[in-house]
Amino acid sequence: MARNETATRTPRRQRRERGSITAEEIVEGAYSLAAEISVEKLSMPALARRLDSGVTSLYWYFRSKEQLLEAMRDRALEQYEIALPFTGDGAWHERLRHHFLQMRALFRDNPVLCDLLIMPTAHGVYDGNGNVGRVTYQRLETIVETLVQDGFDRKDALDTYYSMSMHSCGFAMLERREGLAAARDPSAGPPVDRESMPNLAGLVEEGYRLTLIQDHIFEIGLDALLDKAKKTLARSG
Repeated sequence: MARNETATRTPRRQRRERGSITAEEIVEGAYSLAAEISVEKLSMPALARRLDSGVTSLYWYFRSKEQLLEAMRDRALEQYEIALPFTGDGAWHERLRHHFLQMRALFRDNPVLCDLLIMPTAHGVYDGNGNVGRVTYQRLETIVETLVQDGFDRKDALDTYYSMSMHSCGFAMLERREGLAAARDPSAGPPVDRESMPNLAGLVEEGYRLTLIQDHIFEIGLDALLDKAKKTLARSG
């Protein structure tokens, strides 16, 4: 009987041959796994299992998880820079609105970027040594200069961009955390009952989702900040 059970066991998956994996494949695999479990919970042994590779093969390219994260951050920052150029035609407020709508879509569709570029700092892009990357300040200088050319003074230009960045980054963080929580417990929902919460229960019955993470909520906040920026510009003019 024991012999038959042994014979019917599922064969073990074969590991990849040593040297058959590349650094790019490791980074790709890390992105895929981190999207499911978060960068914080990413580990080299878990990544090795995902890639059907030995852990030592990963350490051949990346001596530590932090080195791997640095490679992931470099790639994330490159993707961020390519996806969100602050350019285009139209009035300054139209360009700003489009920019931050793009930012929301980028972090929503690429949750690992949120882990790598927002979660560690809550307000900027940091390099592997914990310092704000020079490329971030260069990008910020360009944006501030563009707004100055549109009539803002330097402080108001930076305050405007920072306030909208915080709105967008905070929204991305909440959306990422909500997504991870939903993956852990897909059946979880708001504890609402009609007797004690008639208004909320009515909204749920009408199809309204009781969550902050909704496109129109994001745009309400974005437009409110743009309206404030228009008033600031009008006062300074």
